[in-house]
Amino acid sequence: MVKTAFVTGAAKRIGSVIAEYLASAGWEVVLHYNHSRDDAAALSEKLKELYPDRVFPIFQCDLSVSDAVLSVFNRLPGVIDKIDALINNASVFDPGRIDETSLSFLRKQMMVNFEAPFLLIQAFKNHFGEGSVVNLLDTKIVSNEGTHAAYLLAKKSLAELTRMAALDFAPHIRVNGVAPGPVLPPPRKSADYLEGVIEKTPLKRQVDVSDIANSVSFLLNNSSVTGQIIFCDSGSHLV
Repeated sequence: MVKTAFVTGAAKRIGSVIAEYLASAGWEVVLHYNHSRDDAAALSEKLKELYPDRVFPIFQCDLSVSDAVLSVFNRLPGVIDKIDALINNASVFDPGRIDETSLSFLRKQMMVNFEAPFLLIQAFKNHFGEGSVVNLLDTKIVSNEGTHAAYLLAKKSLAELTRMAALDFAPHIRVNGVAPGPVLPPPRKSADYLEGVIEKTPLKRQVDVSDIANSVSFLLNNSSVTGQIIFCDSGSHLV
């Protein structure tokens, strides 16, 4: 029986690679997007051509709107009746130190990066009762770097939720995380910026996007692992 994964932010960047990796491993994948409908549709068509026995439906939801998030699993495409894995990949990454952070900015960062995954994990447990969750985090959760304060606080909270939910939802649902390091340049940053980050890592190498997808796949397939965070970051968390 084909298992189904729901990947948030699946239309672009890391999310699209995770979706493609899971599809190649035999999963059906629901491709979530917010504004990137054309990219999601193009990815769906690409995957259907490669794997014609599956449908790869696209699914729109604004993760900054709590009511929309709460109803996600009540609005699944008709061809999908069960989700076996939830991949919380979508995020917003906007700069701002603590003293620069307005209430509206804080709320958006927390809603998309923490509250939406919280609500989705809760709904996943209540709707399906079993399966696996993987949360995409950030290697900087081990630091207190203040340039993206609201974003990082949200990711730190998501890391703690990963461990708490793993304990609370065992034995029927496993919850794990992947904390990427230097994979792709952040929005509005150049390749030179990324090179500077890579040079500071112990392995001094860029993290390949496929390594992130492979880490997600490992966590989905290893039934003895829960409450773990894989730092796929060329050793960034060590320095």
